[in-house]
Amino acid sequence: MTTLRDYISEIRKDGYRSFTVDKATKDLGINRKAVLLKCMRLIQRGELLSPVKGFYVPIPPEYQEVGSIPPDELIPLVMGYLKYDYYVCLLSAALYHGSSHQKPQVFQIMTNHRGLKIKSGKRTIKVVYKKTLKDLPLSEYISTTGYLKISTPELTMVDLLVYLKPSGGLNSVATIFSELIDAIDVNKLVSLIDLIPQKIWIQRLGYILEQIDDDDNGKKNKELRQKLAQYVSEKKCSYIPLAPELPIKGFRRDKKWKIIINTTIEADE
Repeated sequence: MTTLRDYISEIRKDGYRSFTVDKATKDLGINRKAVLLKCMRLIQRGELLSPVKGFYVPIPPEYQEVGSIPPDELIPLVMGYLKYDYYVCLLSAALYHGSSHQKPQVFQIMTNHRGLKIKSGKRTIKVVYKKTLKDLPLSEYISTTGYLKISTPELTMVDLLVYLKPSGGLNSVATIFSELIDAIDVNKLVSLIDLIPQKIWIQRLGYILEQIDDDDNGKKNKELRQKLAQYVSEKKCSYIPLAPELPIKGFRRDKKWKIIINTTIEADE
């Protein structure tokens, strides 16, 4: 009888980086319970990972200490198996677009499926929920396991403000913006105003851009602020707090952006 290790070796030779319990049961010609038991033994030895139920990823020796292949290799496999829409988002996406200042300890992905959890050994994959991912602009990067979907620089900038908490807060976001702005297309970002239901990011983005304006990104920064300010003025936006989690009473107000300045922006240099 072929061992599970031999089976894994054979499918790896054929270019496969994962397998399902159903396929292994069929290929090995043994019952499902026996396959699950064999898989559990290899998981305990650190040679196999089951990121989601019924799905298995062999762990090469060089990654067995951390218990998983890198997230950018794991995610295309898992999401392809689940057939879920997703994209790499927030701090993780910012890294792909040249923002190296903030190095997240977790790998963040956005999906429209609630409650998804992905096991990844000592690595951490954080799944953020968004109601719909339809028509959102994404980039594709080639991974050793397939194409990795990543939010464009423009969508990344918007998401960082919509999902402030997993983004590390305003100062973290402002620091990323000072680097990310070089990668954005102003018109593409403005087009997201009609595409994304939440609108309060527009006011926060405009205000933050004013705080981080410098000689390096001044022209693009100014052009984007002008377009955002036009929207805020035409739509007669209501006042919102700069930091939504903090008190608002007694703080100064910015009339241009309709922002209650209940905190200060301190981007790292």
